[in-house]
Amino acid sequence: MSPWALNRFVRAVSNGAVFAYPTDTVWGLGCHPLIADAVLRLLSIKQRPVDKGLILLASQLEQCLPYLALSSDELRPLTRPAERPTTWLVPAGEFCPPWIRGQHATVAIRITDHPLVARVCAGIDAPLVSTSANRSGRPTARSALLVRRQFGDQLDFIVGGYRTGGNRPSQIKSLAGGQILRSAS
Repeated sequence: MSPWALNRFVRAVSNGAVFAYPTDTVWGLGCHPLIADAVLRLLSIKQRPVDKGLILLASQLEQCLPYLALSSDELRPLTRPAERPTTWLVPAGEFCPPWIRGQHATVAIRITDHPLVARVCAGIDAPLVSTSANRSGRPTARSALLVRRQFGDQLDFIVGGYRTGGNRPSQIKSLAGGQILRSAS
């Protein structure tokens, strides 16, 4: 993505764009987490109930801190290198929107070094919403073409030019007990 196109995309995300993008795991649907209309539109497109909650994907832990109820010391396990992409369930802070955490007292966050995510998160100074690029109950789209076939013109952008992390979802772990709730295999 050219610098001009990236700047245009970052401005669109800041203004509520809903998009599909390759992540460190699978193709995802995303938007800015604090723009309720964008999140609710994404959920409608995906046909996913708001009470399930969504993942926040960030390039730095600091981008997620406003959504969390723990100190930096308590969050240290999230900064350790992992064998595979890991989504952590962490106690949600009082300012974490209900359209992000759903019916849960936790919020799901994942820190990644994916180049697209890093650039966009730096540009908006926030994490991104991340949920698999599929309608509820259907397989995840594995390419920009399959995203376009499944969602047509319902999305503002389909970002190409980057790879996914191998088309496997992240493992999900609880920060409180360390138990794995979903394996990535």
